[in-house]
Amino acid sequence: MAEKPPTSLGVSLTEYMSVRGREGEAVISQLLRASIGLQKAFDRCFAYEGLTAQEAAVLVHCAEAKELSAGRLAEAMGRDKGKITRFIDRLEAGGFLRRVSDPRDHRLLIIKPTRRAQRAVPRLKKTFEQVGEEFLTGIQSDDLNRLGSVLSALYENAGRLYQAKTLNPIQKGTKRK
Repeated sequence: MAEKPPTSLGVSLTEYMSVRGREGEAVISQLLRASIGLQKAFDRCFAYEGLTAQEAAVLVHCAEAKELSAGRLAEAMGRDKGKITRFIDRLEAGGFLRRVSDPRDHRLLIIKPTRRAQRAVPRLKKTFEQVGEEFLTGIQSDDLNRLGSVLSALYENAGRLYQAKTLNPIQKGTKRK
């Protein structure tokens, strides 16, 4: 539920907004720090396979799907196709994935996991699970449920911001000096 500006005497709307802005900045900063910290932990743990966390996530998804196109993979993972293609390129170079022509449409490439991927995926999934458990140590279930709801709302807000493309004044025709 969204917090409403106070209506009681003694707190002006400007004071409310500036306090809310500082709190918001602090929360965003903490969220980014937690995200970066988790990313570093995952990256360090996947280094034994020569992978980053994002590459490991792509590999697990591909192995579980058995075969899919880069476009479908990007859609399923909520990433842009160009970024997914770069991950696929690196995973193919590392011997984890291969591209084959779709027998129904030879213009389309299908991504398939290799034997190396099939051997690595159980370890990768276990690593995701262990790091995730450690990351959430000491946080109560109620707090996790509330955090999940808040993060879902933040994700939706971020999606709207991305779609609106309103953050960059240059896109609005403002020239840089």
